[in-house]
Amino acid sequence: MEKLRSFDGVELAFTDTGGEGAALIMLHGFTGSSRINWVDTGVYGKLAESGRRIVMFDARGHGESDKPHNSYSYWNRAMARDVNELAENLGLREYDLLGYSMGAKVSIETAVRYTNVRSLTLTGLSIYDCDWKLGEAERRERVSEMLEGKLKKKKDTGEFNIEGDRKAFAARLEGSIFPEYTHSDLRNIKTPVLVINGTQNYDAKKAASFFPNARGVTLDGDHHSVITHENFTKEILDFLDKLD
Repeated sequence: MEKLRSFDGVELAFTDTGGEGAALIMLHGFTGSSRINWVDTGVYGKLAESGRRIVMFDARGHGESDKPHNSYSYWNRAMARDVNELAENLGLREYDLLGYSMGAKVSIETAVRYTNVRSLTLTGLSIYDCDWKLGEAERRERVSEMLEGKLKKKKDTGEFNIEGDRKAFAARLEGSIFPEYTHSDLRNIKTPVLVINGTQNYDAKKAASFFPNARGVTLDGDHHSVITHENFTKEILDFLDKLD
């Protein structure tokens, strides 16, 4: 993977297939990486075979990118700023975003902050329309659980199989904004949005309803397996082809 320094000196690892047209930037999930969420699942290979320009990078604190252990390195929507820094470094005047789980939220934050996002494909996305704000006590509990290796899955009795730097993950939890965005922020995103969620995930059509120009697609699977569904990349490419 290639490297670039972001706005605050944090080094980011990325891959760019090159090519013409709007690039698709892929953002992975929390505790994941480009390899874990996109390469090992086959998603990256299928999208690259389409001939589109595909860019993926490891978020700060993850994969082959730098892993700051201080919470302030994740303040002020730092991950969204990293997306913009990467786009500027590659000379992208506009680009599409594909975000999974944490990456979906970072994609939204990027679209809220910057105007050169052409479209959003969001998967593994939850919209907290009822319990919108994560309390400080719950945040601290999650940080502690991460450092102690006891972070639980929401709907399972097992622990996450975490491959990576727990101190960096805990710093991300401590430095994140909660909520990441407001209902008003979502209504102000005018770009086309595609939400792809699994049958055991948050309802895709309901999530899409928070955006003014969005469509929800439901595929068999849960939060983790939806990206391996045989129709996952087809839905993304069909969406992007219509934009072209």
